[in-house]
Amino acid sequence: MSGIYIHIPFCKQACHYCDFHFSTTFSGYRTELLELMSLEFNQRLNEINEPIKTIYFGGGSPGLLTPKELEMLLKKPLQIASNHLVELTLEANPEDITQANLNAWRSLGINRISLGIQSVNTDILRWMNRNHTVEQSISALKLLEAYGFSLSIDLIYGVPNQEVSDVLKVIELLDLFHIEHLSAYALTKEPNTALDRWIQQGKTAEIDDEMQIKHYYTIQHELKVRSFTQYEVSNYAKNGQIAKHNTNYWEGKPYIGIGPGAHSFDGVRTRRWNISNNQRYIKQQEWFELETLSENNIWNECWLTGLRTVNGVSLDKLQSLGGISSKEAEELKKLMVDGFLRLENNQYKLTDSGFLSADRLASMMFRI
Repeated sequence: MSGIYIHIPFCKQACHYCDFHFSTTFSGYRTELLELMSLEFNQRLNEINEPIKTIYFGGGSPGLLTPKELEMLLKKPLQIASNHLVELTLEANPEDITQANLNAWRSLGINRISLGIQSVNTDILRWMNRNHTVEQSISALKLLEAYGFSLSIDLIYGVPNQEVSDVLKVIELLDLFHIEHLSAYALTKEPNTALDRWIQQGKTAEIDDEMQIKHYYTIQHELKVRSFTQYEVSNYAKNGQIAKHNTNYWEGKPYIGIGPGAHSFDGVRTRRWNISNNQRYIKQQEWFELETLSENNIWNECWLTGLRTVNGVSLDKLQSLGGISSKEAEELKKLMVDGFLRLENNQYKLTDSGFLSADRLASMMFRI
């Protein structure tokens, strides 16, 4: 098993753009749910058939967990992983970063922090409904640097009224602190979020595609001159410090997802989704679904995940899935002529401009 994902469905407050599974009212069942998550992992030990190399706490807000709660959830995974583990990531927010937490996290074996900074503009943070301040972000970075964690930061771009200068201020943090990974996400309008309702009600403008494109190319350029490699559409790393756990997803490797809203993949053709409902998860009634991928599903996912990465999609992989039809070959040729795609060392790879439209370009190769 390449990796374990542990979903923590708790948040202090709801960010206006977020559609991930979480709850802001959880005190009444918190302990019961976390104990069931630990039990779920123990019940699924038979699914582990490869060494566990990565563990990732996502959410939600994993930084809300106490050291004892983290220890409970990590006890069995760490026993199973043993000395194979190379990356143990915890997503955290700036307000979670304290000396007490960092001491506890380090003692538990956590070696990588993904910090949700998003912006260093106070007005934008308020618009997003983030729970931290710019000052807390700077303080958190200073502490994390002192403790020596491998560090990634998140940036959201394409926000209404966000200037290029606002985006640059986040990137300039890379010059001030030892940060070797950055994830840059375009703001999207997801159904049933506050942002979605505001746009429908005319309280905020539609997302400006041209502005997002400008922000995207600014980020791409500024990180390139700082010796960061864009190894995936939204992810940049320096000195080879890629997110190993997330890379497993894009490479189609197996992983187990624990907790409500988590999903899993056996590395072949079976996916599992846990219910995105805390109470139904606790009751363990119809709390997960299984899907067996069709040949077309596997082909489509090969393109969707492969084209998002710097490694692209290999001709050998495509040949093992039945090969490229003459019609598909013509489509690929057109994408190369248009400057979106290149063939390099028997790998179809996106160009810098192609990365911007990765999902759309991948969908052009889908089989229905």
